[in-house]
Amino acid sequence: MDITPNSSHGEIPLPDDFSTIEQIANISNDRLRMKPKVNVIGFIKDFQAPMRTKGTDMKCSFTIIDHSNHEMKVDFFEKAVEHMPPRPNLGDLVLIRNIKAQWYQSAVSLLKHQVTECHFLTPSSGPMKKTPGGLASSWRSYPPGKGRCPTSAEMSYVLWAIDHVEEIALPTDHEYRERLIQANKPNKDKFSLLKYVNPNQFYDILGEIIKLHDSLQCLTVYLSDYTANKNFFEYSEEADGNDGQGQDGDEYGYLKPKRREKDWLGLHGKLTIQLTLFDEHAQFVRERVKENTWVLLKNVQIKYGKTGGVLEGYMRGDGGKMNVTIVKVPGGAKDLQRSNEEEDLRCKENDDPRFKEAVQRKMEWKKKSEKKQLGKLVENTGRKRKHDGEGPSKSNSKKRREEKRAAGLKKVAAEETKTKQRLNLNENIRCNHPDQPIVSLAEILKPRTLTKNEEGQQIPSSFTCARYRANVKVVDFFPHKIEDFAVGRRESEFDVLSEYSGGEETDREEDMRIFKSGKGFAKNIWEWRFTLQVEDADQTVSKNRIWLIVDNHAAQGLLNLEDDATNLRAKPELLSQVKEQLFKLWGDLEERKSEMLRQQSKKEDIPTSSLGSEFSASIRRPGEMPDADSDVESPATSKKTSNSSVLPERDPNISISGIVDDKTENSESKLEAKNKAFTCCIQQYGVKVDEDDAAKANAGIGKRWQRVFGLFGTQIV
Repeated sequence: MDITPNSSHGEIPLPDDFSTIEQIANISNDRLRMKPKVNVIGFIKDFQAPMRTKGTDMKCSFTIIDHSNHEMKVDFFEKAVEHMPPRPNLGDLVLIRNIKAQWYQSAVSLLKHQVTECHFLTPSSGPMKKTPGGLASSWRSYPPGKGRCPTSAEMSYVLWAIDHVEEIALPTDHEYRERLIQANKPNKDKFSLLKYVNPNQFYDILGEIIKLHDSLQCLTVYLSDYTANKNFFEYSEEADGNDGQGQDGDEYGYLKPKRREKDWLGLHGKLTIQLTLFDEHAQFVRERVKENTWVLLKNVQIKYGKTGGVLEGYMRGDGGKMNVTIVKVPGGAKDLQRSNEEEDLRCKENDDPRFKEAVQRKMEWKKKSEKKQLGKLVENTGRKRKHDGEGPSKSNSKKRREEKRAAGLKKVAAEETKTKQRLNLNENIRCNHPDQPIVSLAEILKPRTLTKNEEGQQIPSSFTCARYRANVKVVDFFPHKIEDFAVGRRESEFDVLSEYSGGEETDREEDMRIFKSGKGFAKNIWEWRFTLQVEDADQTVSKNRIWLIVDNHAAQGLLNLEDDATNLRAKPELLSQVKEQLFKLWGDLEERKSEMLRQQSKKEDIPTSSLGSEFSASIRRPGEMPDADSDVESPATSKKTSNSSVLPERDPNISISGIVDDKTENSESKLEAKNKAFTCCIQQYGVKVDEDDAAKANAGIGKRWQRVFGLFGTQIV
């Protein structure tokens, strides 16, 4: 049976499950994020020969066009050239099945997948009237021998499309050859750090927008990639301060100077370049970009400015081509000022190593800046204390302290060896810093003297930054369920850096606004977060107990698992591994605590976990910790009996902070330690928490210092 398209009856409809290029280009953003697989039929418009990428793959591309007169790029990545599709000719028809649609470089394109199959057909001169078998023999398939030949319905449409190819805007043979030459030319990488840019050159630069200044004709952008260029304008710190109009603030730093409108709020030094944007680039930034946004700018002209002899940048219209790309950072889709969710897709993925390096430089700059500010504060404060009689220590006092410490360590080392044998320490637990002495919890809890008041009485420090080694046993843990040992937190731009441990705050109101706007909840990053209550292994030395916070880094080392933290309720295999590791640490403590909670639940008719119901409790904030210094008993501790350290989680506002105070640290618990003692590393530090009592706000307005203890350098083998 002949398959002959009949053009007199108009256009033949596309086969089932096939889409026009126009339909693919208009796929909704939500679906496009999932990179759906589509089927398409089109004609070859141009071709880029295989070339080596920056990685180990080879890449080739071609552009197809169909009767919707829309065109789309198709990309192929393979390990070797011989695995690439056959080189097509201008006007070849291609039938593609199961290829992924994606948003890349500000446009929808197609990307080859493992299940993708392509069938190429070179139209012959004259009308094509062939049998199905004859037409099938003309196809060239990729990958070879994979997939199925076009069906009768598909071949009917193919024949109709070829007979009406003159309706498609294909280039001429000469134009096609010119495009091949241009497409296959080596692509010069114009990317540069700001510290390397020179005048009278064009560059691609990536940086963070520090400040925007708009005018009618153009838009001025101040941008930095946190590298310095000697030919940039220097923003000095003195520019923020005195301008000859008298002292603003005071020399000791107690009074903050008044901020003036023209003060520079950006980076000091030669770290920032001034860019002037025109035409579509300026309009794009006006509508979609704000300060502190990371952007990739292409084809930026660098030259000396009209005044001052410093380097500046210029971006003018480029034939309608958009050379501004927003770099997508974690949490970037949460900007409610964006009028169209499509803008979130017009981004460069944040796995670019150049972006990670830029964020790394920003973090290092912030650390140096904060350290410098702290040094200034100490210097200004020191001026006031200059005449208080606090002179430098005598030159030989340090030597005496070192000799005394060495003698003490030698004595402690001998005693520690005897203690290990007597306590039968857990061999499954390893601890860093074996050269450090073992101290009791009583010694760790002992407050250090900070200063004296007017009456000469010593004032204890709110906390001490110190590290210790101790022999302890685990007597309790929180949360009550192991499933809750991992928590989710909001994303941050610094998450691309391995050393970033995450912030301590989450904006729940913003999360709710995003949810109500139809974008769903903000994506969470999961981290380990739990606490252990421990007591001294040798109860004859100390009967104190303290809560140790185990943050993400410490927990990753403690649990010694390959998998990172995630939703343990959705990963039963990982949950089982966590429980198995913790059993080595605390024995049957989990089983005994679960039974105690069940018995307590029967008596008090309360749920055993605040997370037992999806709506019964709010999510805990990462960073919160048992408050060992609070004078106010929390709702959790108010329900606690004198004989138990098990803490009910009935109050939906309960968090890790505030579950223990000084009064309960030494309380006897029904959960007696039956597990082996082990040696661990403990660190003490302070965190700022909210404080309504102005008399206790010793860390600024509405803030006080809270002492916390954390586990570190300890591993379960």
